[in-house]
Amino acid sequence: MSPTRGYGDRVGDSNPDGDRSSKVAASAAATGRALERAMPRRRLALAVRAAVSAMAAWLIGNSLPGGLHEYAYAAPLGAFVAVGSTVLTIARGALQQAAGLVLGALLGIGMLWLEIPGVVKVGIIGAFAVLAQSVTILGAGSSFVPVVALLVIIFGGVDADGYAIAYVGQFTIGMAVGVLVNMVLMPPLHDRTARERIRLAGHDLADRADVLAEALRGDWPPSRSDWADWGAELDEAADKLGESVREARESRVLNIRTLWRDHDVQLDETRLAAVRSLVHRMSELLDALAAAAWGEPVVVQLDERERGLAAEALDALGEHLRAWTEDDDAAGASRRSGERIDALYRASAEREEPESGAGVVVFALRSMRSRIDRAAAGDVTGPLPTVDDA
Repeated sequence: MSPTRGYGDRVGDSNPDGDRSSKVAASAAATGRALERAMPRRRLALAVRAAVSAMAAWLIGNSLPGGLHEYAYAAPLGAFVAVGSTVLTIARGALQQAAGLVLGALLGIGMLWLEIPGVVKVGIIGAFAVLAQSVTILGAGSSFVPVVALLVIIFGGVDADGYAIAYVGQFTIGMAVGVLVNMVLMPPLHDRTARERIRLAGHDLADRADVLAEALRGDWPPSRSDWADWGAELDEAADKLGESVREARESRVLNIRTLWRDHDVQLDETRLAAVRSLVHRMSELLDALAAAAWGEPVVVQLDERERGLAAEALDALGEHLRAWTEDDDAAGASRRSGERIDALYRASAEREEPESGAGVVVFALRSMRSRIDRAAAGDVTGPLPTVDDA
């Protein structure tokens, strides 16, 4: 969007100092945006938590009695891996990695007991490493099995049991410290981000409905054809939206921010289901309109009057979608949408031989209107808020 002119701006005015200042400001803003993309605040926060976790783990590891402090280097390593975007994913990953450490240590000790060539031991460890990856409950911990097993064989020496216990213990302590630090430093909640993305998804569908209405009003068949391939794009966007809602739910587990910030994730999941349904019906609508334009995969007939009425129905659909996402008289928008769809239905029914393709368009539009109405009826908490997370 181009900047608007202020009252003091005049075409042809010359202000070298102002031009230089504006260029410097624009350059600084561009640099700031580049830094934000390269080093987003979320990653900087992760870096801070990782640094604090590693230092705390190092201090604790060096304070352990006996010979355990000799392996204090393993504690920061454990703290490094116990870093993530949510407390739940961090804790789950730490448990999986701890299990992988124990299995790897046991495998390494078992290899030391066997009187077989070293090359055979390495082969057995490699085979176990591949098999461990098929154990889904281990998750990321499966990658630790061969690493720890080889470390025990290489550095365990005559005290393999002691080395394994010390290394695994220090690493596990580091992971526990990492989980605790992440809980105390409060990873961000992603619930409002997910809700904002749902709101934007509704607006995106409304914008696409506007594009289809414009195509129906223009030359037929239309010169613009990219909208016929929106189906896969919409499905992918819905999948990403689902991941965002899942991350939002996980971000609230064990996060003490939830004590003072309430949020209904179930409502977001209900709205997500509505968006998925709307995407499905939009794909059906795209197929029907593409068939009417180019006769593929089947020939569909929409005369000029029907195309005009379909365009009006799509305009009303876009209005209905925006009203739902902004909680702005969704009932009135639904009523107007129903009237436009009914007008299209009556026009198609007046034909001596009603066209099935027009029926598909009517069905898709009615289904989308009904789904928006059901979603709006379940939205008892008011409008979708915008993101205000720092």
